[in-house]
Amino acid sequence: MKLNLKLTAAALGLLAACPAAPAFAADPWADKMVEYIQGTGVGNDFVTGNPINNPQTALGEPTRFASDPANFGGPTTPFSSAYRDHEIVSIGIGGSLTLQFDEPVQNHPLNPYGIDLLIFGNSFYELVFGPNTATGSASIGGGQIEVSADGVDFRSVSGVADGLFPTVGYLDVTEAFPSQHGQVLSDFTKPVNPAALSNVAGMTTAQIIAAYDGSGGGVGVDIASTGLASISYVRITNPLTATNTVEIDAMADVRAVPEPATLALGALAACGLWSVRRRQR
Repeated sequence: MKLNLKLTAAALGLLAACPAAPAFAADPWADKMVEYIQGTGVGNDFVTGNPINNPQTALGEPTRFASDPANFGGPTTPFSSAYRDHEIVSIGIGGSLTLQFDEPVQNHPLNPYGIDLLIFGNSFYELVFGPNTATGSASIGGGQIEVSADGVDFRSVSGVADGLFPTVGYLDVTEAFPSQHGQVLSDFTKPVNPAALSNVAGMTTAQIIAAYDGSGGGVGVDIASTGLASISYVRITNPLTATNTVEIDAMADVRAVPEPATLALGALAACGLWSVRRRQR
């Protein structure tokens, strides 16, 4: 018995109108704050005076537009990150932050560059004023990353939580410190190709954003080394030996990129448009 899958003419005609089955979680952001230990050295918002210690700010989508123009705000760029008390949470020295995803983050074979999870902090590239180009160095906060499937067994992964790549909210801004919103949104579920930005020295804002290739940045995490097929919990720890605080803005499940044929099959399956014919061999 051979199963022959064939698209009907009606299915082909309706494909464009049929919403495709999603290739990633409908809600790719962290959903719950499980635990927050503040630690020491947490600073205050320079406008409100409030400590930057609200862990709920790490839930949901990363910051596209930081603060407001009157308080030096604007779109997040490679040189200008989120910094207010309603945008980020600071993990002081000796502190930690644990977040949970309702929909598990999978070690998916179609995730770009083998990256499964993105963590957004408030790192930024240092700028040479005048030519307005990157020095090649970045402000890195640090933070050890651990992941878990059940919230009990946590396993370490390489890299630091508040690091490369700085958050980029819009793809069409060209200034290092713009004050107006852009028009083209970046993709916060798409990782930066690490090989494309191994050295940013001498690059302008527009050149760095172009190298992001549509991504909104974030630290890329590959969970394959842990041996876990998926994870639902992420814990960021700032050790007592650290010299900096760690700031976290958000976390995101990376969007898998299916091949065109796979995407079409998923779309039609979701609409129930398959004509299945079985043929005797």
